[in-house]
Amino acid sequence: MVTLKGDGLFTSASTEVRGRYEAVIQRIAAAMNNVSGKILVIGYSDNVPIRSARFASNYELSLARAQSVQTLLQQQLAQPARVKAEGRGESHPLVPNTSAENRARNRRVEITLLVAPDATQSEINGLARGN
Repeated sequence: MVTLKGDGLFTSASTEVRGRYEAVIQRIAAAMNNVSGKILVIGYSDNVPIRSARFASNYELSLARAQSVQTLLQQQLAQPARVKAEGRGESHPLVPNTSAENRARNRRVEITLLVAPDATQSEINGLARGN
């Protein structure tokens, strides 16, 4: 799993990935091109209600952010259909939403490779041998 911090990845209430993160997402996609399995992109927010005409809730914002990362990954993957995006809003915080610093930690996008452990180990071993 790779966690991208939401405050660096997006500006406030935005779903457009900042340019400096595009290279990071390209490197993640390149690594995932070498291993089979589904890729799940999950967006999270803090618990401060969003005030936006575009998004009715933090859940909708978190989903749109996950979809933005999904699109960038798909552009780099040999099999773009492997990627699924989900929004989780304020559920599953890493830390209590009791301070600005904690809320910033909870705003994030997680990219998880879902694959059978045995298959992953044999593929990684093959990469290490140069196959």
